[in-house]
Amino acid sequence: MFKRLLQTDHHLTSFIIRITVALVMLPHGAQKLLGMFGGYGFKATMNFFTSNGTPAILAFMVIMTESIGALLILLGFTTRIWAALLTVIMLVAISMHAANGFFMNWGGTQAGEGFEYHLLVIGINLALVIKGAGRWSIDGKLTNK
Repeated sequence: MFKRLLQTDHHLTSFIIRITVALVMLPHGAQKLLGMFGGYGFKATMNFFTSNGTPAILAFMVIMTESIGALLILLGFTTRIWAALLTVIMLVAISMHAANGFFMNWGGTQAGEGFEYHLLVIGINLALVIKGAGRWSIDGKLTNK
């Protein structure tokens, strides 16, 4: 079962989408976990989530998925699991941003950001769930001996 979860092809396409989503999500995770890139760090992020009604375990999972999970996707280790978890996070984010419309708030005229970014991340992650980590991945090294 675990081998099937890690199984992947050696296509360059899977590698490209894996690296893309990891490089986009990793800074978001670093904001939440380490306070980098203008973020608030672990404690403040946990306080923000829990003060808004998010159970602590879910807040912790968001922080870990966007940081450690994105790093593991970058390395191509247990990619399908982390891509599936990021998909769930982005679905929740869409529900939170839906009232702001589809488009991001480039002009500063909306009440907040739309959900187009989240939808793109979901599409990328679903491709990783289906195809696996692709070329130059730990998953591939473990299963394609």
